[in-house]
Amino acid sequence: MALTPKQEEIFGFLESLPEKFQILEQGFDIETQKEYLNYSHGFERGCLNDNELEKMEILLFHPDLPMDGKKKALTILAHAGSIGAFKILAKYCENPAKELKQWAGMALQECRMFLESELTEEHLGFIMTGLGGSYDKLRTYLLVLPLEGKQFNKNQHKIIENELAHFGKKINCVIENFDFQEDYVGLTALIPMDIAIATFIEGGIRSCNEFGSFVLEDYYAGNVNIPDRKEIEEIIKIIRNG
Repeated sequence: MALTPKQEEIFGFLESLPEKFQILEQGFDIETQKEYLNYSHGFERGCLNDNELEKMEILLFHPDLPMDGKKKALTILAHAGSIGAFKILAKYCENPAKELKQWAGMALQECRMFLESELTEEHLGFIMTGLGGSYDKLRTYLLVLPLEGKQFNKNQHKIIENELAHFGKKINCVIENFDFQEDYVGLTALIPMDIAIATFIEGGIRSCNEFGSFVLEDYYAGNVNIPDRKEIEEIIKIIRNG
């Protein structure tokens, strides 16, 4: 189907964006996500002409505009869903007020969502996670454990590292780092949005266990935060007792 002139303009603009806008690279804390989504749902889609965009930009960058006013301006621009609005949001995201860094990032992504909806004629969602992502992949923290009553040794650490990296490469997953401990191995991985987390980690565990069953089949996966040692100890208890 041929694109309309407006769709061609949007398509060309989106194609010209650097990869960092493909998915939210930065992570967002859950409370900020809830606040933004609840606030955002109170706004309808609305078009802004060039004059209105200019006024909104002046307001957004005005040093005396209170935080509540800036939040409103960011949200209105997000829901304008136009190239002009996106450019203003992107400009603001380059040097946002510290308190609005995450809010501005979510507004930018929502504006992009509305732009893409113009091309597909479908309502598109956007993904926000605590750990963020890169391009078409979401960052996930994973935790694998040794069998009950056992501990990982250095040789098993190496097997886990090699096998998860090898299996991940086959399905376009990227492991960013490992945390090797005797009672667990933690890792962060970038997993494509069209690949289930279970496909990656369960396949990786099976590959490891081909060298002798030593990795528990149960595991932990989350994309809200990287747990600290105390949280990991609680996670291990839950897995073991589950």
